[in-house]
Amino acid sequence: MSSLNFSGSPFEGALDACGLKEGTSARIGDEGRSLDLDHQGQDESSGLQIASLHCVLDELEAPDSVISQMEQTRALDGRQEGDWNGIEASWNYHPDTGLDVLLALS
Repeated sequence: MSSLNFSGSPFEGALDACGLKEGTSARIGDEGRSLDLDHQGQDESSGLQIASLHCVLDELEAPDSVISQMEQTRALDGRQEGDWNGIEASWNYHPDTGLDVLLALS
């Protein structure tokens, strides 16, 4: 059984637990029902560091299998998807722009 608390936005709680503020690299949308995470790519001066991205995913109890899929995504793979505990994730990767992840409550 999930220990996530859906009474408030789990995304706000995850950002707070990781010491992150909502901004251009971590945007909460849909009245707290979605979270857009922008990882820093090679050609970008802004974006989340990989440790911050992992922190948010850990706080949201993302399974190792989904995290591993994210880490193994190549630019040629296009948009990928996964889900767990009522959270749907989609992501894409390019070395220049990094790993961009969209999370949404299902």
